[in-house]
Amino acid sequence: MVVRRHLRTRALVILGISALLLAACGGGGGSKPAAAPSDSTAPGGVTTTTGGDTGGSGNGKCFTDPGPQKARVRFVNLFTNATYPSGDIDVWQGFSGADSCGKKLATVPFGTASDYMEVTAADPSGNWSTIAFVAGSRADDHQIITQTETWKGGEQVTIVFQAQDPKSGNGPASGADQTFFESHSDVNHTLDAVPGKALIAIGAASIQYVVPDGAWRAGIAGGAGCLKTATDTDNTSTSIGGTSQVPYAVTPGALQLSLYPSQPGTCTGKADYGPVTIDAAAGSRTFVFAYGPDAQNIKLLVLPIAT
Repeated sequence: MVVRRHLRTRALVILGISALLLAACGGGGGSKPAAAPSDSTAPGGVTTTTGGDTGGSGNGKCFTDPGPQKARVRFVNLFTNATYPSGDIDVWQGFSGADSCGKKLATVPFGTASDYMEVTAADPSGNWSTIAFVAGSRADDHQIITQTETWKGGEQVTIVFQAQDPKSGNGPASGADQTFFESHSDVNHTLDAVPGKALIAIGAASIQYVVPDGAWRAGIAGGAGCLKTATDTDNTSTSIGGTSQVPYAVTPGALQLSLYPSQPGTCTGKADYGPVTIDAAAGSRTFVFAYGPDAQNIKLLVLPIAT
């Protein structure tokens, strides 16, 4: 699966003059208390968003006129480390906390996703930027990650915020993200709907530093053995772990999915995580993300992909 992954470092990021001018004017907002992790389905509507347009306003503070390109974006908060185990994230449109043209888009509690929201390119070239902070602050030392895109128009994207290697030497708020393009098969065709099947894409990138060297296989209650990807054979099965988001085309239905240890790889007996229920209709697409603040509290987040 083609996924863009980014890390925040201590070095200053130089993106050029056009990037310095990104984002839209607008206001801020507060934060909500941290949410405890739980096995859950995230249908949307779980975050606070600001009103009004989420594109460039073209006024004197924004320096650029917005472009015609629009995209639908949502944000998932799976960011956790020793300092910030399960806190909220404030998501802003803009280049930095000091961006006079910045606009708050959402406050996302840990283990949840925002609604999809329409955003507009900040300039005619399609440039757009978002920045995530530990909730309640726009200080540089509370910045988690900055993500930039160049929209063509019509994209549907999920951006997942998560931790980076605690041995990186960066500040405690420094994080990483993964960007999943749910439309535009030229960018990522592995999330395309499968006729007559339900697509489930499972990942554990957000716990790769919580459960080091962890690897799992997926099984469905009542099924025979572990799920197989399109490239697996009778004698092979793809493991879930690292930064991969593994796609499976499965028979539609109300499914009970769990993650089992990759060894012995039979997907029987006691599961490590789950089960969670997936309403897997024919033609549907669903993310499942493993997440949690520590190895004893790992949950599965079920996140349907909008059609």
